[in-house]
Order: sequence, then C-alpha cells, then structure tokens
Amino acid sequence: MKRIVAIMVLLGGMMLQSALAQETASIVRAYPRGKAIVVEYDLGADADLVRLSVSLDGGNTYRGPLQQVTGDVADVKAGFGHTMVWDVLKELAVDEFEYDNVRFKLSLKLKERWPKETFVTLNAAYSFSPQASFGVSVGRVKRFGWFVSLMTNGSFGGFRYDGDCDREGFVEGNYYPNYTGETSKMRLSVMAGGLMRLPGPLLLRVGLGYGNRTLRWQTTEGQWYRNTAFSCQGLDLSAGLQLHWHGFVGSLEAVTTQFNYLETKIGLGYAF
Repeated sequence: MKRIVAIMVLLGGMMLQSALAQETASIVRAYPRGKAIVVEYDLGADADLVRLSVSLDGGNTYRGPLQQVTGDVADVKAGFGHTMVWDVLKELAVDEFEYDNVRFKLSLKLKERWPKETFVTLNAAYSFSPQASFGVSVGRVKRFGWFVSLMTNGSFGGFRYDGDCDREGFVEGNYYPNYTGETSKMRLSVMAGGLMRLPGPLLLRVGLGYGNRTLRWQTTEGQWYRNTAFSCQGLDLSAGLQLHWHGFVGSLEAVTTQFNYLETKIGLGYAF
C-alpha cells in the first residue's frame, strides 16, 4: 500500500508533458485520487470518444487506449475542465511504473463537422445538337447526400410520332414524304443521384435516370416522323461538381443520354 501511495504522490507532483490529439485536445494535469489517477484535459472540438493512453518510458512508446477509464470519455463537448479517472490497479501491475517516465496522451474520434443542408437550384442545360432545357434540382446533404432533378424544354410531343426517318428524311422503303419544314424538339430528363463532400466547399455529384431527346419532322399530311439520327431515349448519366458557400449553391456537370449526346448543365440556387 505504501508503494501505491508513493506512486500517486509522484504522479501528482510530476510535470506532465501536454499531449495533443489531432491538435484539438490537451492534457492539463494529472493527480491522485485514492487508488486512481485523475486526468484533466481541454477539448477544442466535439468528440464521440476520448481515449487515454499511457507511456512508461518517457513518451517513447504508449499502451492504450486504456480500458479502466471513466468520466468524460464519450460524447464530450468542446470546452475546458474535462476529467477522466483511470483505475490503475485494475489495468496495470504497480511494479510496471518507473515514476519519472510516466506520460499520458489523448486520442479522439471527432464528431462529424459537416452541416446538414437542404438545397434548391434552378438549372439550364445546352448541347451542341443544338438543344436547350431548363429545370430544377432539390436535395439534402451532410457528409453524403442525395438529389433529384427534372429538366425539360417544355415540349412533350416527342412521345407521339407516326414513324421514323433517317438523317435526310427518308422513311422505310426509301420513301421521302413531303415535309412542311416544321420541326419539333423535345428534351426530358428525370434524374436522381448522390452527393459526397470533398475537401473545402466542393461536393462530387453523380446521377442517373431517364432521358429523352427527340427531333420530329412534320409532313404536309399532318404526320410527324422522328428523325432517328438526332433522337434517342433511355439512360441519362451525369457527373460533376457542386459548390456550397455561405448559403450559395452552384453546380456544373456533364450529362449524356445513352452515351450518344453530351450536354453541359449548370445550376444556381441556395442552401438552408
């Protein structure tokens, strides 16, 4: 028992080297309390877990995290004057101590610092077909997130046509109808995707969904023929970056329909 008391007295009077954990936690002091050691520390960021390790060789090697520790060890808020209590005798044999070589350090599992944001953007897209469309995206993100997007040029006539023609306007049987010169373009994209925060204010944005790009030619008989050289429908894929900065949201991405057409899509909006 005298040996244990001596250990506690020496630890209590020992000058402890402040140990930083990820530059957010520092040990202030350690002192005896009965058969245990109390470690006081300051914390610069909220932490899910604070772990304590001990060195018996002046800080050359550490063992830990120590298991017999209670106090401010889980779900700890940033601030001063946090304490944890280490039950020495349950963890280590007392003859393992070399009194003047004992050091402590902390390691942290920090809470995620990402804000949860809901965002809305108004979008515009253009391809060199040429064809333009406009729409909206909404989503939510923390470290990871999601979004949905709807784009259209306001025309939905591309779902109805009487037949197909080739690039020059010929239909099956090498027949060339009488065209009025009237054309109809349709662009529709319905997409959902994922977001992942990158270092700084940038996010990676990837989406997939359904896309339709249709060009129709009208005949003098009132029929509409879909020009297959400039039309396709199926899978829409997108990839790009999104910027969040003090409530402002901007996005830039490339979108392809069935890997046949490529368009540039930009978005501007706000997050709250």
